[in-house]
Order: sequence, then structure tokens, then C-alpha cells
Amino acid sequence: MKENDQPLDDIKTIKKIMEQSARFISLSGLSGISAGIIAIAGAVTARIIINGPVIHEWNYSPALDFTEDNRRTIILLLINAAAVLALAVSSAVWFSWRKAGRSGNRIWTPVTGRLLLNLSVPLLAGALFILLTPGRLDGGMIAAATIIFYGLGLVNAAKFTLGEIFWLGIMEIITGLACLVMPGWAFIFWVFGFGILHIAYGVFMYLKYKG
Repeated sequence: MKENDQPLDDIKTIKKIMEQSARFISLSGLSGISAGIIAIAGAVTARIIINGPVIHEWNYSPALDFTEDNRRTIILLLINAAAVLALAVSSAVWFSWRKAGRSGNRIWTPVTGRLLLNLSVPLLAGALFILLTPGRLDGGMIAAATIIFYGLGLVNAAKFTLGEIFWLGIMEIITGLACLVMPGWAFIFWVFGFGILHIAYGVFMYLKYKG
């Protein structure tokens, strides 16, 4: 290595250290792809739980009547939601951990904690909003609320990670608002927001950051 190259290498090293201390840069595009696939599978499963195995109108979003004796359906939906969340989070952690190991970075840093905190606050608020309003929200509004609060979480957490997360959050919010305008298409909007957008984002990130 030439002596003239030493300052440039030092600058690159300093830049890498600063990025690691300010942003979580180990997000993997494969995490987005896997999360999108899992979300679509979960949405189809939830649809079958509500309507049965034969579904004639995929665009229609029925309202769950929480005041009637449909505890079994609600329990199955909660189990399905928990399974989707667990699988999506597990896949995100796995692919990010693998990418961090390949690039020589640590997956857990103080920035990771701040990222998760800023992401979780809007998500927790959204979950409480839905849980504390049983019977007052139909299926379309529940779907819209989940998408909007998730988008707010991404926007809130974007300052601690890659900038593309901010724009993903904005698109999620727009999708959620569109779902409010057209609640009859809630299932389609939910699949688009949590499924298609995640897959498209994941492919873009994978190609851009090579992982």
C-alpha cells in the first residue's frame, strides 16, 4: 500500500466508525423480502379464519363483531398475528445478524436500542388503540390503523438507520390513509402495505447494499 493511500484509508475507517455509532447499518434486504412473504401468508390465513376456506370476494373487508360470541375466531386471529410477528422479527434478526457478521459489524449497539425504542413506541400506541376500542372499529379501520401506526414507527426510527426506511414509512402511511378512504378494500391494502411494499423494499435494498 502506498503511503499516499494511508490518509484515504484512515478517512474511510473514521467514516465507518461514525456510521456505526450513529446509525444501524446492518439491515438486510432479505429481511424485508422475508417479512413481506410472511405477512402475505398471515393475511391469507387470517382471511380464511374469518371467512372460511372458500373466499369469493377478496376485496371485501368484513367487520368483526367483538360483542358476539366469536371468541374462537378472535383467539385464532391473535395466534395468527403473534405467529406472523414472531416469524417476521426472527427472520429480520437472523438476516441482519448474518449481514453484520459478514461486514464485521456488531448487531447490538446503543444505536440498536434507540432504533427499537423509536420503532416500538408508535407500534405500542397502535396496538393499544386497537385493543382499547373493541367493537367500535370495523375490519377496514383496524387494517388502516395497523398500517398507519407501523408507518409512523418506521418514520420515527429512520433517523437511526438507513434513509430508505423513512420513505418506506411514508408509503405505509399513504397506504393506510387510502385504506381509510376505501375500507372495503382493506385486505388488498393490508397485503400491499405489509407484503408487497416490504418485498419491493427488500429487493431494492438487497441490490443497492449487496445484502
